[in-house]
Amino acid sequence: MINNEMNAYKNFNRLLITAFLISFFCVQSCVEPFKITIKQEQSYLIVDGSVTDLENSQPISLFETSADFTYRSTEFTATITPNLKDIVAVTGAKVEVLENETKTIVLNEIEPGYYQFPAGFKGKIGNNYKLRILKTDGKNYASNNEKLQAIPEIGTLYDVLNQKGIEDPKGSNGRMQTIDLFVDFVDPPTERNFYRWKWTLYEPQNICATCKQAIYEEKTVTGNTIEACVNDPTIPGANIFDYFCKTNCYDIIYGNNIEIFSDAFIDGQTQYDKRVAQVPFYQSNPGLLVVQQHAISSDAYRYYKLIQDQSVNSGSIADTPPSALKGNLINQNNPLEIVLGYFTASSVYELKYNLSKSSRVLGPYGGEKDGLFKYFNNRYPIPEVPNDKRPIIPFAQCKKSLFRTPILPL
Repeated sequence: MINNEMNAYKNFNRLLITAFLISFFCVQSCVEPFKITIKQEQSYLIVDGSVTDLENSQPISLFETSADFTYRSTEFTATITPNLKDIVAVTGAKVEVLENETKTIVLNEIEPGYYQFPAGFKGKIGNNYKLRILKTDGKNYASNNEKLQAIPEIGTLYDVLNQKGIEDPKGSNGRMQTIDLFVDFVDPPTERNFYRWKWTLYEPQNICATCKQAIYEEKTVTGNTIEACVNDPTIPGANIFDYFCKTNCYDIIYGNNIEIFSDAFIDGQTQYDKRVAQVPFYQSNPGLLVVQQHAISSDAYRYYKLIQDQSVNSGSIADTPPSALKGNLINQNNPLEIVLGYFTASSVYELKYNLSKSSRVLGPYGGEKDGLFKYFNNRYPIPEVPNDKRPIIPFAQCKKSLFRTPILPL
């Protein structure tokens, strides 16, 4: 059982990206976000995904909410999120992308709710892409065509330590120090351009398994090595053991704020010092940050801008509370159904950036060394202590997934 608590939080973090109801970017304003709870009375399909011209495109994710789910916002963030228990992965669906209405690219389900493009596939600038989904209940969905447009390079990328940071996304630890990322780039002239920025953080993790009322064992069965938590009834039911990783291991954390930009006022000019990310300072260990600059369509920009605008209250009691926004996926049998999220096609300029954090002058909200486990689990690791029965405690495998990897991207 690989650290259920941490994995639950990571899956939830990934769902935030998926939902697009969430992680609304808190624009600079004198207005503070407000608390609100919105109960819906129907189930929603939540779609998130993009065709890019990178070979390692992230998978398209499909989830559904229950008919009685809740959106909730807090004073800490402009985030509106469904409860974790109300989100269910859409499994067994037929997911494909149509290129220029002629070529069909079939995606494979790699984890519950996540559908990956075939190896070696990447989109082409100028081509149109449409997402099609057929669920096991027979419901058929399709997006409009999205054109994959070129993106300018990032000229300069630099970071600044923000000691005040942001309110803790977990809502329990007060503030979090952040590393703020800024870019310079030259906007192409005589054309409308719309941008989105995404980031993915690879943080060193030294705990690879957590066993409850169990011990971690490595066995060889018919030539295959099996590593897992094995129940031990002699151990008290509430007992937890954490096991160190046997190799390098990195947790993958996906940024979930919506960072967008229109060139309406800078067409053809150089954009300087554009903040594109606030990366939480989880721990003082060095990390690897992958920053992506995306070209998006005008329709996608308007969709994300509406989410931004909904994320901050104007301060009036009469303001309309945030509501679910319909994306560009349409139920082919029932066009009135609201489908959440947005399918895009994007050319991407990507930079890998080493975050050297150990020499930073930490403020009161900075992370400690090897603090990632503590942050996500609200406790320090509890390693199993060697004894006469088990004089040697095994190390745990770093199991590769969407949220963990033993190897950093090249």
